[in-house]
Amino acid sequence: MLYIVLPAYNEDQALPELLADIDHNCAAIPHQIVVVNDGSTDSTFDVIQNYAQTHDNVHGVNHEQNQGLGAAINSGFQYVLNHNYQVNSPDKLPAEKQDSPDIVITMDADNTQPADCIPVLYDEICSGADLVIASRYVQGGEQHGLSFGRRGLSWGAGRVMRFFAPIKGVRDYSCGYRAYRLRLLAEGTRQYGPNIIKSRNFSGMVELLLKVAPFAERVTEVPLKLHYELKKGASKMRIGATIWGYLQLIYQLKRNKWSTVKWAEE
Repeated sequence: MLYIVLPAYNEDQALPELLADIDHNCAAIPHQIVVVNDGSTDSTFDVIQNYAQTHDNVHGVNHEQNQGLGAAINSGFQYVLNHNYQVNSPDKLPAEKQDSPDIVITMDADNTQPADCIPVLYDEICSGADLVIASRYVQGGEQHGLSFGRRGLSWGAGRVMRFFAPIKGVRDYSCGYRAYRLRLLAEGTRQYGPNIIKSRNFSGMVELLLKVAPFAERVTEVPLKLHYELKKGASKMRIGATIWGYLQLIYQLKRNKWSTVKWAEE
């Protein structure tokens, strides 16, 4: 089963188009969509509820208050792990389906990451990869509409993390558009608890990568054409807090301690 986790904060304008695009591109793939409403102050929660009423593969998880990207991803993963255990336990599956991979894809809910990349990520996992990143920095990758500061931050984060924590096959450390074998997330939860991401800012996606990559035998990247100019509304990223988050990650890598730092707020 393919699970698609969408953390959403004030994305009522982008969600309908994105959900329709996912349905179109994933029509041939059995999939479930988990949308985590992270305390939105617009009508995001209503959009999720309305869509779930007409699509039985769409599920909503609600945070009454905004908790940040990391907490939204954590909630989405826990929903998937619980759902997968209930639906796909060995005693409920035909023998021929027990060996099919369970896959989780995370992507932004602002419709800047094209859904036509989902089948590519899915096929990479089915071909033997354990973790696949939609990357702006491999041949065929592009990024449009980002400010110079955002481009520099993403590029610099990748360079710094490749120096301090090199992962074979990875150039794009900060992009959250990824596919994971579900067993990686299950193992990460066993090792770090249900709140595997501690960071409260966008560095949490780098933190997650560093925590689960050691459980992966094969990590690959596929090209991503990012279209940030399609984003409706202001960016939620605070560059200063994100840079501070990266510094905290480096500190914890050097100290080999993941729970001793008070994380910067979003």
